[in-house]
Amino acid sequence: MSTPDYIVSTGDHLDEWMEDEGINAAELARRLGVTPKHVSELLSGKAPLRPALALGLERVTNIAARIWNLYESGYRSDLARVSEAYELAAQYECAKAFPLAYLRKWKFITAPARDRVGTVSQLLSLLGIADLDAFDATWVHGKVAYRKATLGNDKTRELATWLALGERHFPRNDLPEYNKSGLQTLLPQLRALTAAPDPVAAVDEATILLGQVGIAMCLIPPIPGFGVHGATRWIAGHPLVQLSVRGKKDDQLWFTLFHELGHVLLHGDKRVFVQGARDTAETEADAFASRTLIPAAFQDRLPRSRNIAAVRGLASELGIAPSIVLGQAQRLTTDYAWGQELKVTLEWGPEAVQGSTHELPDKENSEAPLAD
Repeated sequence: MSTPDYIVSTGDHLDEWMEDEGINAAELARRLGVTPKHVSELLSGKAPLRPALALGLERVTNIAARIWNLYESGYRSDLARVSEAYELAAQYECAKAFPLAYLRKWKFITAPARDRVGTVSQLLSLLGIADLDAFDATWVHGKVAYRKATLGNDKTRELATWLALGERHFPRNDLPEYNKSGLQTLLPQLRALTAAPDPVAAVDEATILLGQVGIAMCLIPPIPGFGVHGATRWIAGHPLVQLSVRGKKDDQLWFTLFHELGHVLLHGDKRVFVQGARDTAETEADAFASRTLIPAAFQDRLPRSRNIAAVRGLASELGIAPSIVLGQAQRLTTDYAWGQELKVTLEWGPEAVQGSTHELPDKENSEAPLAD
């Protein structure tokens, strides 16, 4: 049902009754025991209809007081709606600093670009704020740890938007208590999932397994021009691991997942950990991911040359995806111009992102991982 573009006041309804009954404002004032000025302001909508006067109108008009009160509450709500529309429209220029095109592409905002009021309203709902003046206080300087979105650069709005999307997907009522030992026990099984023939199904299974130990995981597509692979923060006593699948390659997804799980196991729950920041915690999380996926005893067997057979052999021995061995070999040698056929490209669309915290659509025309 569309919202009407007109407002009917309580006075309009009262004026209609007066016309039907042949009663003028002065007569109505006498019957109600109020001044003619009060009736005039009531008819014009300037004066609100008080509950006591609604009871008087019930006796004068033989129309129930609750009906008059409904007219009044509807009128005041409509006035607020119109006033809000002006205020939201005035915030549109500020809203343009946020990645609106990205939000529309992925259907996180459904209002078209021409609908400025709807666009701002949906953006505010996404960010969990009443107006954009509250953005800095909530997302930059807020006291809630997981909403401190400072990066030290000009991408704060992109980061806040991306984190807010993850927060929206957080299953607040469906997670058991976080189980640290359960996560540690789960790591080998997660590691083995990297070698699954269908990485899409494997990601889905990993999400379910992590949920069983009290960890939420969601995939939120990357914002163009904003280079983040993943983030971890704690909400209501539960870790939320958020991945962007930036680059759309399976090796990067798995490395990012283990990097974020490193934050869960190694670091506290009082801040946001954004992959790509340059600090000790990020370095430690990188090391955790590297040694969990390829233990230290196997690190010296990483190929130092373009040796596909060696990559596949080590991957088979470790029971992980060849793309992961390739990725670590490439980082070791800084030679990234080979072995791309070992990597699987992941594609997903708005329906999958909207529908689930973890679901990816079936990939089309992507390369299958090579058999070991």
